[in-house]
Amino acid sequence: MPLFRILRGTSVSPFKALAAALPFFVTRRARPAVAVAESLSAAFDTLRPVAGARPPRTARVALQVVAAALLLLATRGAPPAFAAARAAYSDSGLFSASGDLHAVGPLLTVFYNASTFGETRPCPTCGLGSGTYGGMARRIGLFRAYRNAGKPCLVLAGPYEFTADDPFRFGHLAEKGRNAAPPAAAEAVFARKLQAMLQVDAGWISRSAAGWLKTAGAGIPAGYVEIDREPRDKILQSPAGPVGIVFFPEGPVPGKGPTPEQERQVLERGKKLRGQVPLLLGVSPWGLVAEKSFLPKAGGIFDCILGGGEGVGFAFSLAEKIPGLIWLRPDGKGRAVNVLELNRMPDGKTPFAWEEGRTFNARLDFMGERVPADKAALELIRRQETK
Repeated sequence: MPLFRILRGTSVSPFKALAAALPFFVTRRARPAVAVAESLSAAFDTLRPVAGARPPRTARVALQVVAAALLLLATRGAPPAFAAARAAYSDSGLFSASGDLHAVGPLLTVFYNASTFGETRPCPTCGLGSGTYGGMARRIGLFRAYRNAGKPCLVLAGPYEFTADDPFRFGHLAEKGRNAAPPAAAEAVFARKLQAMLQVDAGWISRSAAGWLKTAGAGIPAGYVEIDREPRDKILQSPAGPVGIVFFPEGPVPGKGPTPEQERQVLERGKKLRGQVPLLLGVSPWGLVAEKSFLPKAGGIFDCILGGGEGVGFAFSLAEKIPGLIWLRPDGKGRAVNVLELNRMPDGKTPFAWEEGRTFNARLDFMGERVPADKAALELIRRQETK
């Protein structure tokens, strides 16, 4: 029953959770060591998806207690058996192929945002119940908490984070032969200061938004790469190893699909990086429809496509006909942040066996009131709104 409650995400005492795991190791001495290894691996794989399902804090603590108990008992006289039962546990988040023990947390957490359009305030309700969700101050607070705790993470920013490169305000008007006045220079200075607090490891910024920031004397925030009609790339040194990023170019209409030549350029850029990094990401401004049609071409080159532009957001998608490729998209307006937890890093050879709850977890975190907002960011936003 306690194990069932954990899987349901309901609150449960860590001691009851530990009791729920006892059958997996109480009879350890009476069973072959290989069977013990298989049981421990299966137990942990059953429990791990809880962490990716955003359970209550008590359930998360219970998971950690169970994992710690399994780690402790697994180290008592069974390493040779683990090597013998390699297939049973080598892909789990608990053991490496050599029998070494992994930490309970993911090897790397990737945070991703796009299509915020300069919105800084939390969204009231967002159809998710009472309270507010998202907002730049909470996003900054979330990232800072991870970094202060020493958790391995990367913060990535996708297309259309700034007011000045909102394709729905500027690109679609230009498509109809109309122009919109750029936002005030004072807003550019404010946006630059607030974005700097995110400490983005790598970010996509359009030429129009970059020009707006430069004209105002604010400059492009650290980590951002200016993108126009051709792809660009960047290699980051993450705590889990090098990560390659290909920034897709903006199509003829901002927020919409590319030309065939632009697709070809992206694929060529990806192929050049593929052999240099174990993990290759693509950051797209092309919108849901164009990205979906591009996925079959990206399979075998990219490990993950991080979307942007027109279309809905979602935690992730795995297409059966396109093995080795995760696709995720932002919610928009800064209401949520995409969280991709990697329990294993790809080996650089595609297609990689992505399996939810085993090699990765992914979610859209709507950052409700449980996420503390950064006080400095709140004060900066307050001063801007009272001007």
